[in-house]
Amino acid sequence: MRRTMGMLALLAAGLSACNDKPGDKAGDIAATDAMSKQAVKEQVDKVQLKPGQWEGRFTVQDIDMPQAPAGVEEHMKSLMNQSAYKYCITPEQAANPSGEMFAGQENKDCTYGGFEAKAGKVKGQVSCKAQNGVMNAAMSGTYAPENFTMDMDMKMEGGAQGMTMAMTARSEGKWIGPDCAEQH
Repeated sequence: MRRTMGMLALLAAGLSACNDKPGDKAGDIAATDAMSKQAVKEQVDKVQLKPGQWEGRFTVQDIDMPQAPAGVEEHMKSLMNQSAYKYCITPEQAANPSGEMFAGQENKDCTYGGFEAKAGKVKGQVSCKAQNGVMNAAMSGTYAPENFTMDMDMKMEGGAQGMTMAMTARSEGKWIGPDCAEQH
């Protein structure tokens, strides 16, 4: 879970500008823009992180749930925000980042577009179909061997009882040392 959160954090990211509402940048990926699993993996593999102990943080910046009862948005925000958490990136994980996570590992209902990692920047889009709806996300951020910052703009439509949700979030991580603390 922590490894997945860390890698999601690395590849998740928002394009949150001051006047934009959550979900404004999370558009559909046109069929002509869709990328193959291999093309996405090749981009994600360019992201090189130092192996060892990392500390991360995930923060929901804004959330919009128009059909939700009063107080639900703030409750969701508090549940999803995390204070600092620690995780380990093994030498094997550092040498071969988990590109499969965004390359449709087990979800044939996702499409990917615009994934690119170069010159310390990463960006991309993902669109996944679920039971009753679709989730679209646009991601961008920066990475270096010892740190990353990612922003995400996500919109889910057609959820339970036709509910929609949009949010912007930020994920940050920093390398804190070569030796991993024992995980419990």
